[in-house]
Amino acid sequence: MNPLISVIVPVYKVEPYLRRCVDSIIKQTYTNLEIILVDDGSPDMCGMICDEIAEKDDRIKVIHKKNGGLSDARNAGIEIATGEWLSFIDSDDWIEPTMYEKLIHNANKHSAQISIGGVFDEAMTIDGIVVIKTTADKGNSIEIRNKVNAIEHFLSNAWSAWDKIYRREIFEGVRYPVGEINEDEAIALYLLEKCERVVYTNEPFYHYIRRPESITTTAFNPKKLIWAKHCRDNLAWISEHYPELLPYARSRYCGCLVWLLSELSQANSELRQSSKELLKELKAEYPNFKKLSSLSNNTRTHMTLQKYLPFGMYSLLLKTWRRLRHG
Repeated sequence: MNPLISVIVPVYKVEPYLRRCVDSIIKQTYTNLEIILVDDGSPDMCGMICDEIAEKDDRIKVIHKKNGGLSDARNAGIEIATGEWLSFIDSDDWIEPTMYEKLIHNANKHSAQISIGGVFDEAMTIDGIVVIKTTADKGNSIEIRNKVNAIEHFLSNAWSAWDKIYRREIFEGVRYPVGEINEDEAIALYLLEKCERVVYTNEPFYHYIRRPESITTTAFNPKKLIWAKHCRDNLAWISEHYPELLPYARSRYCGCLVWLLSELSQANSELRQSSKELLKELKAEYPNFKKLSSLSNNTRTHMTLQKYLPFGMYSLLLKTWRRLRHG
């Protein structure tokens, strides 16, 4: 009932935040941890900081490797992890002291293969860190879902690697796709397929920090287009294995295409060339998309405009609307 948790922390250009992150792991009330710091060829002092921290705590292992990106760093950590459970923490974030104690308790109590905690969604501003929202706003509740319900929940909600603990065996034969962002989406179904139960709590433990220079908050770049492929692949997988969940997979795919097209419409002319293939996909799926009752009015409006308006006209309309909305 006190299993080892391997905590994998990819490290790259996070010198100002690294100590805070690792300190929050070291100070966990649940102490049976293996902390794996993966220096992904960071060009700053991160590698030296990792070695320095490791000298003070024998639970810490450090990998120094050539830069390969977030997925490659996580995979490197998985390869040497010895724990019965795996966890991933982004090195510019930090966690509450009771995170692992609570997550392992929930997992043991409900015989779950994944145990998920709540999140503080925070933004870094000139005035300091500001909480945008937190799962605690919905109350502190616990839910247990079987495999099918957990897959449905994934298709209807955000999914990230870092607010969870996973039984090690569900990663057998599964690794993060190297060189891609939105890597969590690419493997979620394959992990959930191996679960009998997944337990969720709204109690927030993980502090997710939105930095101005982070991957998720930087200006649109072509790497974000991979999300469409992941959603398309997931739709095909759902169609084959759980056809009863097709409306959820279609809704996620639709939301993805609509968001990508709206962002591309405001990007430079070179990037806007990528809109042609996405528009083709949206128009091909439109008869299925328009039947979805789960689409928000905003998504449905954008989808309709994207289908019927010339893309340049849609771009101008959206630019004008955003300018008026923000004054």
